[in-house]
Amino acid sequence: MVDSAAAIRQKGITMSNGADTFTISIRKRPWWFWTLAGAWLLLEVLFVQTAVASVAEGEHRAAVISWIVAAGLAVAAVMAWLHRGQPRGRDESSK
Repeated sequence: MVDSAAAIRQKGITMSNGADTFTISIRKRPWWFWTLAGAWLLLEVLFVQTAVASVAEGEHRAAVISWIVAAGLAVAAVMAWLHRGQPRGRDESSK
């Protein structure tokens, strides 16, 4: 790790504007994010519970529909999480 940092300094690569330091800002998530996350979790639990109960009662068609909806919710959550991780604001490469 130390060797790679020394190699970067020798090549003249710096972080931004020639500075040797950078700032990481940590922001709290807004209230509506936690509300949506709670609603998502509630729906996910309800559809999984419905699917398990439908299999136990022999309602295989209803179980398949519930599993598909639960999987769709999970995929949508993963995609939203990946999209949220993308950088926003000023792009250094566009200057």
